[in-house]
Amino acid sequence: MKKIVLHVGPSKTASTTVQKFLSEYEGEAEYHYPRWGWTRPDAGHHNLAYQMRSDARFNPELGGLDRLAQDMQTGHNLFLSSEDFPIYAPAVQKVKNLSDAAGYELEILFFVRDPIARINSMYTQQIKTFVENCAFLDFTIRARREDKLQLRSVVQAPLAKIGVKVRFMPFIGRKLNQIFAEMCQSYGFAAKAEDFLHTNPAPSPEEIALYRQIGARMQNSEVNHWEASNRFRDKYDFTSKYFGFDQWLIDDVREALATEYEDMAALGLGDYAEELEATFWMAKTKNTNISDQAQFAEFKADIVTYMRL
Repeated sequence: MKKIVLHVGPSKTASTTVQKFLSEYEGEAEYHYPRWGWTRPDAGHHNLAYQMRSDARFNPELGGLDRLAQDMQTGHNLFLSSEDFPIYAPAVQKVKNLSDAAGYELEILFFVRDPIARINSMYTQQIKTFVENCAFLDFTIRARREDKLQLRSVVQAPLAKIGVKVRFMPFIGRKLNQIFAEMCQSYGFAAKAEDFLHTNPAPSPEEIALYRQIGARMQNSEVNHWEASNRFRDKYDFTSKYFGFDQWLIDDVREALATEYEDMAALGLGDYAEELEATFWMAKTKNTNISDQAQFAEFKADIVTYMRL
């Protein structure tokens, strides 16, 4: 039976890296990566995701379910990717109906990341892009309601009821290039680890403090805020990784995410289960304080001057 795979991400699991590789792939492969439905430079099938979710951003001219139905008529195996793909069963059912009619098996591909690291990454992304300016604890309370964190009860079980298999893959930073290569190879793409080299360093405590203090002003500057922060991060050697929570919060965060950790253990996740468990966030030297307030004040003043704020 032919197969259609929806790589759903989720967010903060380096989906853009996979999309870049597949969108530029020109070799022979068992699966076809469609060239429609792209709404952003990362070449993911976000427009199809918008239609599945009944999102107002859906643009019929870019292709959606109708174009997917046409591709199924070719008989090719299909691989599509978007971190905006829903895992809500009624939305997935729209693609399931098409695949059933065309004689295709539908599979969901889902990367599993340590919940604490993922929530932290979600938070820093929201701060960096000026969507949020809240405290981490407030963000965590909302993030716990995010449906893609509850792997068995919200992802696996509802999709199994409508006959959709979920393939869980581990997100392990130090081995991610190899994991992505093995995943693509399993779908018939010729891939090697070096094809997935990607660097997106986590921000420093100083950068996050800067974004929270003058983020709105930076957004309105004619000077690119990424350029400014990178320039002065290098100048002041801000290299320590930021975590949104103070050390005393870690036990509360772990307790809040206990169900998610139980899910990860129960799913197994194949050969990488023990290594994935080793990535789970553990208490470290407190790293949210800015040790040199005078240096940070100078850093902030330089940014303000450079960006003409």
